[in-house]
Order: sequence, then C-alpha cells, then structure tokens
Amino acid sequence: MQFGPRAASAKDFASALELSSALSASELERIFRASGGRTRIADSLIQARVEAGLPAGDTDPDRTVAMLSTELSPAISDSSRESAALYLLALFSWTPKITSSMVDLVYAAFGAGKVTNDATPDGLTPLLTSAGLLAVAPGDSEVFTVPTFIRILMRRISAVDDGPAKRTPREALSAAIADAVGRQRMDSREGLPGLLDLVLEIRDWKVLERGWARRSVNVFVDVPESIEAFLNVPEAVVAKNPILTLARSAARRIDSTRRMLGTDDPGKLLTATDFDSIVVPELHGRLADPRLPLSGDEMAVLTMLEARHHRLNQNFDAALGVIERGRERMLSLGAGEPGPTLMLQAELNLERGWCLIAVGRFTEAASVLQNVVHFAGIYTPNSSHPLLAGLVVTAMAELGYGHGTEVDSSLELARENARRFGLETLPDEHVALCVELMRSLDRIDLDAAEGILAALDEAKPPQSLGPILDCSRALYYVYRGRASIAAKLVTESPAVQILPTMGNASARFSGIVNIVGFVLAAAGETKALQDISDRMNTSSPGDSIVKARQALVFGQHDRLWAATGQALGSDQGPRHKSCAMALRADILHHEGRADEALETFGHMLDYCAITASMFAAAQLSKSARDALIAASADFSEWEAVARSFDSAEVTAAVLQKRLLELPETSPVTPDFQTDLTAAEQSLLFAIDSSKSIAQIAREFGVVSGTLKNRLSALYRKLGVSSRAEAVAYAHRTQQG
Repeated sequence: MQFGPRAASAKDFASALELSSALSASELERIFRASGGRTRIADSLIQARVEAGLPAGDTDPDRTVAMLSTELSPAISDSSRESAALYLLALFSWTPKITSSMVDLVYAAFGAGKVTNDATPDGLTPLLTSAGLLAVAPGDSEVFTVPTFIRILMRRISAVDDGPAKRTPREALSAAIADAVGRQRMDSREGLPGLLDLVLEIRDWKVLERGWARRSVNVFVDVPESIEAFLNVPEAVVAKNPILTLARSAARRIDSTRRMLGTDDPGKLLTATDFDSIVVPELHGRLADPRLPLSGDEMAVLTMLEARHHRLNQNFDAALGVIERGRERMLSLGAGEPGPTLMLQAELNLERGWCLIAVGRFTEAASVLQNVVHFAGIYTPNSSHPLLAGLVVTAMAELGYGHGTEVDSSLELARENARRFGLETLPDEHVALCVELMRSLDRIDLDAAEGILAALDEAKPPQSLGPILDCSRALYYVYRGRASIAAKLVTESPAVQILPTMGNASARFSGIVNIVGFVLAAAGETKALQDISDRMNTSSPGDSIVKARQALVFGQHDRLWAATGQALGSDQGPRHKSCAMALRADILHHEGRADEALETFGHMLDYCAITASMFAAAQLSKSARDALIAASADFSEWEAVARSFDSAEVTAAVLQKRLLELPETSPVTPDFQTDLTAAEQSLLFAIDSSKSIAQIAREFGVVSGTLKNRLSALYRKLGVSSRAEAVAYAHRTQQG
C-alpha cells in the first residue's frame, strides 16, 4: 500500500511500466531490482529522469535521492502490524551491510524504539521478505538486502509521532549502538567496523564521542576505519564539542603518519604517532568560562589540553594550576551529573605526572602515574593505551628521584607488554630510549649507550623532552674522554639552558645542575663553573653540589664539607647524596687522609646501591678512583651495588673494571696552598679571637666598614664564607 503494486518478475515489471521503452533490457533488470518490483516508484523515477534529460536506467543512490518524489515517502501513522513492519524496515534500511551481527543490532534497536505493537522482529521479518521489501542476500557475507530505492525512501522517515514507536529509527539505532559499545569486551573487536559504518550512516556523532571517552587512541587499533570516521565529523559539530575536537586532531595526526610511512598497520601507526604533543589552541580558555555548560568528560579534556599547552611552553606552574582548577570544577559537578570516564581521568593523570616530573616532584609524580598503570591493568588490560605510556612516564619519574631498580622494572614491564600487543616499539619510544640511555651510563655500559644514542639520532625525539638527552649525551662524551665536547654541548644546548633558568625552583633543575657541574669540572672549565656558582644562592636547587664541586677544584675543605652537608640533609634524592659523598671522599684522598677517604667511599657505595647508579663514583679523580677501588675491592657494598642492577651481566668486578677504565674526570689538581700577604695573615690571626669586629678595626686603625670589606676579600681568597670557617682553615693549615 505504501509503495504501490509489485511485479513478480522482470517481464511483468516491463509490461506494467509506462516508459519501459526508454530502457534497455539490462536497465530494466537493474530498475526492477532497485525498486523491489514496485512499478509506481519506477514510473515516477523514470519520468523524472526523462524530463530532466538524464539516463533513465541510472540506479546510483547518490543521483537518485533527489529524484524520488516526496509523494513516495512512506509514513508510519498507526499502531498496526504493518506499521511495525515498516518501522523494522526503516531500521534495516539504515544499515549499510546487513550481516548477522547487524540483524541482532536491528532487533535490539526495535526494542529500544519501544514499539507499542505486540509484534516481534522475528515475526515481522517474514512479512517484509514476502513483500519483496527485504531480500535474502546471496553468499555468506550478508543476511539480507534492502532494494536501493526502498532503502532511500525508508531513510526519509524522521518522525513517528503517531506511530507504533516512541523513538525515530535513527534514535533507536543510536540507543542500540551505545548499548552494544558499552557491552563490548575490551579484548574483542568483533562487529565494531560494522557499528562504525552505521554511525556514519545515521550521523550519530555522540557515539564517536563516547567511543573516544572510553577508549581514546585505542579506537585506531580497535577499528582502523575510525580515522576516516573522526575526520568526517562536520565542522559545525566539532566546533561545539571539545572531545571530538581532540579526537579529530588525533585522527589527523595518525592519518599524517599513515601517509608518511605508507602503511595501514595499526600497531606501527600507533607507536610512530606523537599523540602526547597535541594541543588545540581554539579550546584554550573554555575551562575558565563559568558560563559554558561542560560535562565531566569535556572538563577533563579541556583541563588536559590546556595543561599540556603550558607544559610544552615550559610554564610548569601554570600547567599544574590549570589541572588543580580543572579537578576542582569536576568535583563541583552536581549529584546527577556523571564525572569523566576513567580513561579521561587516566589521561589527565598522565599529563599531571609529566608536569610533576617537570618541577621535580618525582615521588608525587610516581604515585599519580601508578594510578594510571593500575587503571590500565584493570580496565584496559588488552589495550596498549594508557598502560605503556603510564609505565614509561613512571620510569622517568623514578629516574628523576634516583630509584634505578624501579626504573628498570617499569621499562622492562613496558617492553614486555608492547611485545604482548604485537608492537615492535613503545608509543613513547624516544622517552624510553632516553631513560635507557641514562641507565646504561649508570652502569658505565658505554657500548650500550652508543647504540641507544644512534637509535635516538635516527628517531629524532622532540624538543619537548627537555634536557635529559643532551645531559646524557654529555656524560657519554666525558666517559669516552671527550670532556671538552661535552662541556660545549651543555653550555650551548637550548634544551639545557643553565644560566637563563638560574631562578628555577624545580628540584629537577638540581639534577641538571649536578650533571652540568660535573661535565664542566671534567673539562677543566673552572670559569664556567664559577659563573654558575656566582648566579646561584642557597635557595637554588643544586646550589650545594655546585659549591661543593667548586670547593674541590680549589682545595677548600671546609667549604666543601659545609656544602656537601647541605646536600646530605636535603630531600633531593639519593643521587645527590651519593655525589656529595664522592666529593668528600675525593678531597680526603687528596689530603692524604686515606682511612677517612675509604670510609666515606663506602658510604658513597651505599647510596649507589640505592640509586643503582655508578655516576657518583665516575666523577672521582682518577687517582682517587684507582686507590679507593683497589682498597675496597672486597667490600660487600660492591655486591649490593651490582645486585641493584638486577642483571647477571653486571657484577662487582665488571663495575670496578668499567670505572677503572674511565679517563680522568676531575683533571684539576686541588691547590691546598693559599699564599697570604703579611697583612692578610695578621687579619686572619686577629679574627682567631673573641674580639669584636669593632675592636679589631680600632687595632688596625680603620672603620668597621673597611675592615668588613677586607674580611670579605680574605674569605673569597680562602674559599670560605664566614669568620668561623676562616679560623678553621687557619687551624687546619697550621696542623698541616
């Protein structure tokens, strides 16, 4: 009744058509199949084509949509069994390819449509097939097909106000898709491509939004076709939706990688694409606008993107501030409003972890990132994201604090899981390689370091990685006996930038200063080391190590002892403390105090076992290194250090051999003889008393201010910072 009379065969169809003479035999056959034998539809279309001067036998859907008269559009206007059947046909008509899984989905959508008629999909399907509106498909790939023209007409149904259902066919399909995606097992991708095709047909962009919120970049592995899906979202939709804006940016980036590599392999594309540097400038400021109604998912995405923007611009405090404000706004969501998905919360925690690492809050960062790994292990155990990224960034946090054993464990677990997912490399391979480079230097494995540097040179890691690569490369050069090149690298590297960032309050900065100070000392660049020291003060992270290293160069025992005492009492991690002990052992060795030097060297080894790093021992002067290693060769502390690397190849003997083979890393021989003038000696003798500055000034015939200036000059010459230190220096030299 809706579509007019039906011809049972192509011959009957030709006889019933008014304009059959305008068609060839093959065209008649195509029109017959496309119209399901409905002569009313065929006559109307052929007449329209002839009048427009177009080929009468064309059945292309895109060229047919506008030519099918609106009078042919079906209507579902009552609660009859026939109307329920038409509703079911409309659901089938939106499905691009009616496979067995799509039949199940259509039946689920029929239920989601809340059809009031008692008829069931199973009972209505035979009614449609007997009427020729739903044909049994040949072959195994499809179950049914809907004639082309019937499909076009059924898709015109946009309302069922007075019909047998409470939802339009597209609304019912959207609900069924959402339910199917929600029930999808994480380790099963069966049927997802078909679902995505259907999403594109019904243009339900909310499904794509929900898919990204739950799966993030995993969707590109789950369904490679999702790249095109996100790219095809209309601009008007994207402009209003932060989640789809981010998803489309990611789709563009992976599409660019696909074109560059010339492959569609999901694993290769995922690992080669840098998703972590995606920023969307047009979204900046939205989070801070209280007038914008935002969902929990949107808040999480906006917070992450804005924080990332600040982090990549090295404005780390601003990044952490944005994250804090975003979290507060998410906590203020009403009781009935859902918070962000666990996936988006995990991604926000990843960004927070990066920011905490950037400001040196390594312990806090590791705790946050462990939550990411915990989430991944429970909710996405069979997906690479965010598990692999969480493990790699966790390793970075543990490296910053100096927990070398934990670094190795995190990276090994990341690589094991990457192999389990069939990935040749990690998604954050350049980060992992940088961490592994530092760990190879920690165990003085220079051949391994050389191989990693070659891989990094080929990978061309982004500048956003910060100074770790240049600092590690400089250490490698020092260990290879090329200290002058190392010093040039750290002083000219835009990623390191020691002098311009001297006011940086980040604890991470102290680690950079520690390495740079060692490199400069190894190269004999005492003037550059002095420049760094002059620009720092006691509140600058790393100041104590720089001052101690400088004191060693000039043989200033008390100043070195005071500075290393500050480092040992700080909370900047065991790596700093191991270096402080190494500097103490070195100066004691130079002073000929062998027993004290050896005892201090043993304490240094204890810290080396905690950090699983020989960095501190490597910075000893060659004479001190040779003597102290020989004297301590049988110490149990060496075995503890070797065990900390958790490798059968790294033994105490191997570590000792590697250290002994290193070139000179402290070439300046400390000068313990400071020649004083007679006036300076008199002044030094005068302050070794209980007299006040005013009394001493009167004895020297000067005002107090003049005497203070002379004392400041004397302190600088002695390398001390106070009257007490100057007096101690005098006593020590007298004893010598």
